[in-house]
Amino acid sequence: MNTLGPCLIIILITVDYLRKFNVDYFQRKLLISTLCAAFLSILLEFFLQEKTETPQAMYYVISLYLITRNCGFYLGAVFMDYFTHGNKTRTIKLLRIVGVFLGLYAISVILNLPFGYYFTIADDSVFVREKFYTFQLVTSFLPMLIIIADFISSSKQFKLTHGPLIIVFTSAVVLGTALDIIFTSTGIIWHCVTPAVLYIYFFIIKSNSKIDSLTGIGNRYSFNEFIDKLSGHNTREDYTIAIINIDHFKEINNTLGHLEGDNALRDMAAIIKSSIRHSDTAARYGGDEFVLITSTSDNIQRIIDRIEEALEKQNALQARPYRLFISYGYDIYTTNFGLPIQDFLDHVESLVYKYKEAKSCLKN
Repeated sequence: MNTLGPCLIIILITVDYLRKFNVDYFQRKLLISTLCAAFLSILLEFFLQEKTETPQAMYYVISLYLITRNCGFYLGAVFMDYFTHGNKTRTIKLLRIVGVFLGLYAISVILNLPFGYYFTIADDSVFVREKFYTFQLVTSFLPMLIIIADFISSSKQFKLTHGPLIIVFTSAVVLGTALDIIFTSTGIIWHCVTPAVLYIYFFIIKSNSKIDSLTGIGNRYSFNEFIDKLSGHNTREDYTIAIINIDHFKEINNTLGHLEGDNALRDMAAIIKSSIRHSDTAARYGGDEFVLITSTSDNIQRIIDRIEEALEKQNALQARPYRLFISYGYDIYTTNFGLPIQDFLDHVESLVYKYKEAKSCLKN
């Protein structure tokens, strides 16, 4: 019954996550696959604790347990990589690499059945670790740790807010592995990892609450949270804050319908996301307005130029029954300078409307 707690945690997380619709579907597939592998491994551990199997049956159950356990850990590492980078192409490549490692590991576990270099089962159905059992633990977890080290080292994509996520997951795996080596039970590791899975899920839910469900970019809540931090700084730091407004957005809504209006917002958000770094902050500020925050060491005009170039390319494709253009304004905000952040934002918004008026005058 020691597996009851981990099983219930996995079931509750899976049921709750399946009820959520405004999520990244690729992320959902990764997380559900990870949870399914973990749940299967925990069930196999339950059968091992019962010790009602014949020695031959225990061979198969333990072999499946080892394979499914590693599937859960590897998929968990790949999931965190995607959660950190948000790069589907990169993650698919990682999945292929992980698939090779898992395939080789599964073959080595299957070959253990006739050769018994990882473990054997005594006549009284007692699990006996052989000389290469510790080696298989180390080699099976090493690629996963390499994956984690890889995306931690990717400083341009890695966010400091993801630090606790990496630490908790890695620590749980390392601790569980160490206990698995020290003690004779094969299932201690899940009692370390399952609480970490619960923490990661809470982390995911909190992160998703900061995402605009329509566009997939940060929402007003995430932006407010960020500027609250800026307002609380005790030192002077400079940030460039830009507000971007979609021109004639109301006309798109009124003439083509709200569905095309939603498409325009999604297109704009996707272009902004592709034009900035992970260290920058972007969010949907209002109905058709987006806000962008970056350090003053970056050339904000260069970022906006990239956005406008991407818009020109999309407009040239004529894939939508409308063309997208933007107006914008930006200025440098200095923390702990005495100017309320809301007054500064009002100032930047006035720059947007001045820019919009200037464009209208040029057309006339």
